[in-house]
Amino acid sequence: MDNNEKKVLLSLKDVEVKFNVRGRILTAIRRVSLDVYENESLAIVGESGSGKSVLTKTFAGMLDSNGFISNGSILLSDPELSDTVVNLKGFDKTLISNIRKSVDNYSRLEAGSATYNEMRKLKAEKEAKETLSDEDRKSYDSKITDLKFKRTEAFNLKQTLDPRQDREKLKQVSEQINIYDTEIKGLQIEIKEKIKENKANVKSDTAYQSQYNAKFGELKARYQKEISGAALSDEQKKRNEILADEVYLSVGRYPLRQRIILISKLKRAIKNAMKIGLDLSDEKTKNDLFDDIAFRVKFLDKTENKLHGTCILNLAKVKFTNDWQKIRGCRIATVFQDPMTSLNPVITIGKQIMTVIMKHQKCSLIEAKERALDIMSKVGIPEPEKRFNDYPFEYSGGMRQRIVIAIALSCQPKILICDEPTTALDVTIQAQIIRLIKDLQKQLGFTTVYITHDLGVVANVAERVAVLYGGQIVEIGTVEEIFYEPRHPYTWALISSLPQLCEKGTDLFSIPGTPPSLYNKIVGDAFAPRNKYAMAIDLVKEPPMFKISDTHYAKTWLLDPRAPKTDPPENIRNLHEKILKTYVDLGAEEARDGE
Repeated sequence: MDNNEKKVLLSLKDVEVKFNVRGRILTAIRRVSLDVYENESLAIVGESGSGKSVLTKTFAGMLDSNGFISNGSILLSDPELSDTVVNLKGFDKTLISNIRKSVDNYSRLEAGSATYNEMRKLKAEKEAKETLSDEDRKSYDSKITDLKFKRTEAFNLKQTLDPRQDREKLKQVSEQINIYDTEIKGLQIEIKEKIKENKANVKSDTAYQSQYNAKFGELKARYQKEISGAALSDEQKKRNEILADEVYLSVGRYPLRQRIILISKLKRAIKNAMKIGLDLSDEKTKNDLFDDIAFRVKFLDKTENKLHGTCILNLAKVKFTNDWQKIRGCRIATVFQDPMTSLNPVITIGKQIMTVIMKHQKCSLIEAKERALDIMSKVGIPEPEKRFNDYPFEYSGGMRQRIVIAIALSCQPKILICDEPTTALDVTIQAQIIRLIKDLQKQLGFTTVYITHDLGVVANVAERVAVLYGGQIVEIGTVEEIFYEPRHPYTWALISSLPQLCEKGTDLFSIPGTPPSLYNKIVGDAFAPRNKYAMAIDLVKEPPMFKISDTHYAKTWLLDPRAPKTDPPENIRNLHEKILKTYVDLGAEEARDGE
């Protein structure tokens, strides 16, 4: 089926994820756009550190506390969560009425927005004179960033030195760290002195001060006149009524205390928007305004006792635990690598499954146990009634992984993330677990997202493959396109590393060099330093994503019409035939050994 005919379940657009690591910013995901379709199997592949796990943790709401989404949107298509109904009781109606009065009052500020913006511009010009110029700011930032990077490298080196054997080296490194600290402190003092000097110069410029005060006073008087005489139009009143309802629809799912806090924040945001004259009838403007506080629920209609609305679930904007509890487990679930770290060793298997079911679904203990036994049976646990009260240590590795899968599927999620689910298992059990996930997907109808570096697993499970490098998707296509018609040099290198392609008596191919540091800004193609096919442009300009077919895209300058024709390496051409030959030769060798 063509991708255009499939329903998009999850849509990532220009997503960027960063981490604050010891005072420095690491960019783990760089402007990733990706659509995940209903009932498909998608594999995300790449070396360790390429961003595979971070990408899926981002849309599962499991980023570490120091991680944050700095840009982009993650839209989840789910009518059950999108459709919102808020029941209105006496106090709810009072709150909505108060919101409406406040918004009506703020609307008078719109009449003076043009003048207010002139005041802001005049004030910003003065503040610019009193601080560093953009050129000076960039210069100082660059110097300090460079020194901090060198200090971190020196500190990391210091940690590796043995105080007994590397005493002299340790002393030199410690002295160098002190020099970096002194230089950083010196630059920070220099910045303060420069700002202090600029402020003094502006203050002593009496002609400028007089001109500024006169102009600002004139604008302020005009502004007060404009807002004091403003009357609301019928259009504004109608818009404000909808705004007040949308504020309450957007916070109605929260407990009262949290609701009141969010109402206050949204009212403040609306007031500031009206001050500067934003168009609050515009859908995008309202989405942006609400999403920084609580994702916006669009008003549909209302009755005397109910408000009805719908929302676009932008997971990049979800901030509260209550919201994630409705998504994580219910809509998006994860199977991790090691089942022993996923299961509680002191709680019985049955109770662990029941806990998840009762957390996310309204049911009794008896119903939860019936559902737990049913899912245990589905994942292949023999005689689930007898194994229900067993502890994790009484299960083998493969059986434990089946229980982890059962827990993940117990609430019937729409997306199952499998993060290297077979890494800790032996080869025979790996095949069983892969077959189990595929069978359950057909039976239950969920989407599977595999995270793996094992291209052998990819060939067995995936319909589509996204290749990640340096936090970006560098190639995406159907599994056949990625294996038999790869177009990015990094994909060529990954496939060349397949053990099946290595001839007897030769070394297994390995990719030279190391992945780029994600602390630094990456210029050009991130893979260029390791790519023997790299051109001059790869070192200076990032390539766009070139379309090869409706399902196949690759991010490499080799696909530019102006680039010289470059064929894939010899060892991955006619890949299908080579892999078949490998298995035929292997079978013949085993037959000879049997004789």
